[in-house]
Amino acid sequence: MITITVGVEWINDFHSDACSQNKLVYMNSHAEGFLNSMVAKGHVSVFDWGNDNAWETDFRNPASGGGGDALNWSDEVNFCYFADHGGNWSNVLHIAFSKSHNQCLGASDTWKLGAKNLKWLVLDICDGTLDTTASAVVDVWGGPMQGIHLIFTFVGNTSPWSASEGSDFGSDAGSGKVLSNAWLDRTFSSSIGNSPIAVAAGATQDEAINRRENETVNWRDYPVSSTNWLAWKWRY
Repeated sequence: MITITVGVEWINDFHSDACSQNKLVYMNSHAEGFLNSMVAKGHVSVFDWGNDNAWETDFRNPASGGGGDALNWSDEVNFCYFADHGGNWSNVLHIAFSKSHNQCLGASDTWKLGAKNLKWLVLDICDGTLDTTASAVVDVWGGPMQGIHLIFTFVGNTSPWSASEGSDFGSDAGSGKVLSNAWLDRTFSSSIGNSPIAVAAGATQDEAINRRENETVNWRDYPVSSTNWLAWKWRY
């Protein structure tokens, strides 16, 4: 088993200021549960930033200005898990932060995911995609996916139906199970309408489909040379 480096960020609590959002529950349980399960399988914890210690600049690529520091945080690790609010407008995903450093909202058009070490990203948020059509997925993710292998998120609105979603997924991922299947299996809930989706990148259509259907953490060192295709699957 290849050893994977892991970092997580999560936000439950917001302030009555410019960054105000509704408070959340289980975001720490999801992110830290994932981290702890991965460590239990022999992988390496690099960072765990929560609430005001989670910063927008941790995801912004330096080329986008604004103090972007992704190469030292989200893109420094192989597997990053982010749990919080999300919103999607103008084909740009936005993620919320409780402290403005340097923005209250992170925007996917400032990301270059996979520019350094990042292979897999969980966005445990609403509106990772608005639906499952090609335009909804490709228009949002075709630009930010620049070397990353897979993104795991949700279609439309989602709710944290279980505190163990992250730890369950981490246990499966960390033990070498197929990542896309593990994400769908561990986060789907028909009772509250959660719709998980996994999006894979590839230089060719065949590569993207192969990663979607078969990739595990042991594929860490098989690079995506260019993101010419995306392949995704979801569960309603």
